[in-house]
Amino acid sequence: MKLDFELKLLDAEYLADFIAKNYGKASKIVEVMVGAHPWVAQSIKGKLPNTSVIATDVDEEKIEYVKEACPTLEVVLDDILAPRFGVYKGADLIYSMRPPPELVPELVKLASKADCDLLIRPYSGEVAGYSFSQMDGWKIVKHNTASFYLLKKEHQ
Repeated sequence: MKLDFELKLLDAEYLADFIAKNYGKASKIVEVMVGAHPWVAQSIKGKLPNTSVIATDVDEEKIEYVKEACPTLEVVLDDILAPRFGVYKGADLIYSMRPPPELVPELVKLASKADCDLLIRPYSGEVAGYSFSQMDGWKIVKHNTASFYLLKKEHQ
């Protein structure tokens, strides 16, 4: 698998900037379902070198790819449908880039159990099955050109 920076999300740097500014004192930040797109996690690690930045995915090939492409990240094979809680315990933030809508409830459960904030960057707005405006506690955040949803731990 070859890293293609041309496929990088246009707003990835703005998202990483928001996370670094708002979670600068975090001890652990976890990206769930990183796939083959580690740009946000890699950028966060560059901005917060003392923070443990962990990327998870269920696909072994993608995990190996991210490990090779981003050696400063901790990369862990994990399944959101049967998560190993130790990976997430102590996290200040769990986030996911464009997760399938049916997995958002699983992310909410995981963030609630870890007692941390949850950030979701959907495809665009509320298309593709997302309905954050109908769920309690979600707040839309716009940071430069990045738009995403944030669920603070006190609202879970």
